[in-house]
Amino acid sequence: MADRLMEIDELLAGIEKVLEEAKSVPFSDKVMVDRNEITEMTKEIRQRLPQEIEQSRYVLEEKNRILEDAGKEAKAVVEAAEAERVSMINEHEITKRAYTQAEEIVEQSRRVSKDMITRAKEYVDELLEQVDEQMKRMGEYTVTSSENIAKEYQANVQSFNAGLEQKRQLLQQNRRELNVRRS
Repeated sequence: MADRLMEIDELLAGIEKVLEEAKSVPFSDKVMVDRNEITEMTKEIRQRLPQEIEQSRYVLEEKNRILEDAGKEAKAVVEAAEAERVSMINEHEITKRAYTQAEEIVEQSRRVSKDMITRAKEYVDELLEQVDEQMKRMGEYTVTSSENIAKEYQANVQSFNAGLEQKRQLLQQNRRELNVRRS
């Protein structure tokens, strides 16, 4: 996880670098960037993000598998108890004891089954909570990085405009001096 975040951070830093080193479009607030370079970087970021989504899909499948296994195991225990009860029906006293014991086994099986399902749900919920927290942190990190890029870009644009204005004023002053000398 940390490695992927580092890779995404490096890609975002690369985008920032491309924007910083991009040539300015004269007389505008825009810069020229290599479209393919930016496109490749954003594709790489997208390829790294879906891994978290795949992880959550795996967790959901794992939850379903655990619940299904718990249900099968519970059903097998109940069926075994029922088979035992039927086999003890031969004699009246044995039948009574068998019926009572079978009921106890069925009840115990239900409790065990319910407990297994509860624990499986709790386990899956913990996994989902962890994945949710990871995805939340990634979202916050992406927003923060994007905001930093935007601020830095705006500062560069303002700096460029200020420099352009100074050069324009110098140019006008030079023109005034040239006009004064012609007279």
